[in-house]
Amino acid sequence: MTQVAPLEPTGAVERLIARWRAWWQHHDEFRNFDRSELDRVAGEFGMTGHELETLVAKGPHAADLLYERMHAQGITRADVERIASGLMRDLEKNCACCGDKAECRKDLAQHPHDSAWKAYCPNVVALESLAKAKHRFPA
Repeated sequence: MTQVAPLEPTGAVERLIARWRAWWQHHDEFRNFDRSELDRVAGEFGMTGHELETLVAKGPHAADLLYERMHAQGITRADVERIASGLMRDLEKNCACCGDKAECRKDLAQHPHDSAWKAYCPNVVALESLAKAKHRFPA
């Protein structure tokens, strides 16, 4: 079996994507993966096989803007896990699949504290709730 150099993804979804992409790149068998097995593995992450394929195709840094948005909102990964264990995976998946990355990237670069992001971000409700809850659940 070929050894693949480990990537350095930060989130659970990102680690999953990185692992699948490395496997896919070295074996080119992802398309031929048994559908039921793919669906089973995807189900363990709360998604369908098709969603997993789409996520893998987006690459290991597909959720990087989430971490920047969290930083701009004063929210850490530890805050998310303390307040709502398991939510980070959903936040990462939503961000990775978002179609407004160009707008988000521009907003973060030019006006990170402007509320314009709330009009398009699929994680707006969760991030606002986390920001409010952070003060009720101190570290």
